[in-house]
Amino acid sequence: MMTKDHKDNMTYQVFTLIDLLYAQGVSECVISPGSRSTPLAIGAEMHPGMKTHVHPDERSAAFFALGIAKYSSEPVALICTSGTAAANYTPAIAEAGLSHVPLVALTADRPHELRDVGAPQSISQEDMYRNYTKYYTELPIADGHLSSQNLLEAKVLQGAQYFFGANRGPIHINVPIREPLMPDLTRTDLFFRSRSEPPAQITGPVPSFTFKGSGIVFIGETIEDLEGLLPLMENKGLTVITDPRQHIRMKAATVTHHDLLFGSLSEEQKAWLDNEVDFIIRIGDPFTSKALNSFLSQTSIPQYLISEHQQLKTYPKTPERVFVGSIGHILRSMDFEGGSSTVKGWFAGVDAAIRDYIMTQMPDYKDEGRFMYEMLERLPEDRTLFVSSSMPIRDVERYDVGNRHKILANRGANGIDGVVSTALGMATKTPVTLIIGDIALYHDMNGLLISKLESIDINIIVFNNNGGGIFGFLPQKQEATHYERLFGTPISIDFSHAAAMYGFNYRLVEAAEAITEDDMSAAGRNIMEIRTDRDANVESHQQLRFKVQEMIQSYGT
Repeated sequence: MMTKDHKDNMTYQVFTLIDLLYAQGVSECVISPGSRSTPLAIGAEMHPGMKTHVHPDERSAAFFALGIAKYSSEPVALICTSGTAAANYTPAIAEAGLSHVPLVALTADRPHELRDVGAPQSISQEDMYRNYTKYYTELPIADGHLSSQNLLEAKVLQGAQYFFGANRGPIHINVPIREPLMPDLTRTDLFFRSRSEPPAQITGPVPSFTFKGSGIVFIGETIEDLEGLLPLMENKGLTVITDPRQHIRMKAATVTHHDLLFGSLSEEQKAWLDNEVDFIIRIGDPFTSKALNSFLSQTSIPQYLISEHQQLKTYPKTPERVFVGSIGHILRSMDFEGGSSTVKGWFAGVDAAIRDYIMTQMPDYKDEGRFMYEMLERLPEDRTLFVSSSMPIRDVERYDVGNRHKILANRGANGIDGVVSTALGMATKTPVTLIIGDIALYHDMNGLLISKLESIDINIIVFNNNGGGIFGFLPQKQEATHYERLFGTPISIDFSHAAAMYGFNYRLVEAAEAITEDDMSAAGRNIMEIRTDRDANVESHQQLRFKVQEMIQSYGT
């Protein structure tokens, strides 16, 4: 039998842990109900500075927390019970690790005497996310030793070094807890700390570096706001090309139709660029576009990488030199000499030609691209657009001619796992429209529950082509014998039933002309289903690509 000392010690440890995390910047927590995690959940719920969300599905809960942290750029905690509950955090923590998002996984665990002896709900949880986390620790069993406060302060301070800055990312704190599990609810005096300032991020001196001639600057997704670099982008010798997830494209004249552009270049045009361009600067995360990455992997133009993270992403080609730290600080310390407006003018002309072609020719198309074009044109500028992996992110990249919206996606692992939940996490911070495919929506349909439990408004637009549409663009499509069963994977779901189950308004749209501004700005929780034909969609997409390719290859250099 445990004594009163156990309850006191456990309460002190858990409540102090929550309070220390709050002091280091954690002000939101997503809790999945469970028994072993009782004191952690109650501690978070009782803390006066902590906003809590309750989600019964751990996998969806972790992606929900990811969405909150991704949008706010602040650490968000997760609490779950022991066993496979903790294992269900793995996909979201993998995405967080690859995307540098500071999740704090607080996993309750069996005490040591109940491990590896067949006790129920016990798996090996020690450092279970080691491939993706920046920091791991396991707390000792709460025992009231005089070192407890110092130990807790040290462990949280060590973990908090990864909440902000160039090395940020998820951390894991495993907390073994003995029964009885109820803490002392009167100990609110343990919640007394005030918020600390984030640790100062020291940016070391950047060696003087001069770029000579004409260059191309590729800017992928960054955490840092790059608005201060607008004057640099006006340099006549620099062509700036931006990924859809890079928000600076909303304020600067950048090249955005890079996927169609680089996928259409003739060998002569590639040779011309190799001759005219003196250097390439890559900033932030790699681009989504396969065509662009193919160009970067093959060109002989010298490439330089500016990374805001110490964990370098060198794909698709190892750069000649890397600069790590504040992007603005690094670029402002560099000199750019010479360079003509020839390359910049050519890219701007081709980009404008692609944009004009899409705008004038879209009425001739009836595919998913036409739907995407119409939705982007009618989406209010104050709504954030969250797009799923596979076809939605690629269609946004191709058909967004206005560049008026914040666009976000999970592109760390490039998967479709947890897309609904991530978007819903963001929807707690800003109005969100999610564009997703039927397989991805099915994959995270459990995530819809939190919108009902917490009345989170979101507009969800699902392209239902009855299967994995993106595979129609890949070589697998040519193997007709096995294609439909293994890759097409028709799931034959009518999402009106999902809408009814989770309390969403539902509308079926079968023609792009039927989409209105009211659809795209609707308040509340809404699912709009668009049913399309996979094979016809591939054919139509390819038809547009070939026509754009013909136009680009005839464009003079």
